[in-house]
Amino acid sequence: MTKAEKKAIKEWASKLSNDELEREYYDAVLDTLGSEAEEMYERGWDMADVLEREKHERDFVVKANILGQLCEDRGITLWENADAVWGDADHE
Repeated sequence: MTKAEKKAIKEWASKLSNDELEREYYDAVLDTLGSEAEEMYERGWDMADVLEREKHERDFVVKANILGQLCEDRGITLWENADAVWGDADHE
């Protein structure tokens, strides 16, 4: 992820309310779970496609880390109220 992309995420997130930021953080964390790149590799996809997917997945992690840091900066305690944010533990 480029510095400009990181800056854009920070600028976008700075406009969110605390509740919105917390929800976006949880969504970003969910995006980091699992690896399609690993499955693509195992299925014999072209390495250029696998490497592109790996970069995309790393970007998910960077976004989640940025949002997590912004939550911390705002004093938002993460994971304490995750069920309230998502509605319940069995969300999709």
